[in-house]
Amino acid sequence: MKQAFDPMVYDALLELTTRIGGQYVEWERQATALEEQEHWKQAGIALRAQVRAIDPDDVALIDAKRLELRELFQSLPETAPAVAV
Repeated sequence: MKQAFDPMVYDALLELTTRIGGQYVEWERQATALEEQEHWKQAGIALRAQVRAIDPDDVALIDAKRLELRELFQSLPETAPAVAV
């Protein structure tokens, strides 16, 4: 018998995306150079696009992206990394 899909798995992915995106927004607001601001803005846009491209019913893809984003989130420093401008 196939196990029913738990939609909370996708919601957890969206929450993780929001947390990382929030860090990018913070770094964008703290940036003093326009190039740095644009870098973090585009990073947030790219992150959201990656997650939106995932089929909300594809458990394997969701799990893989959650693992990737968990590792990214845990590795984020408190201050913005240097951006090559």
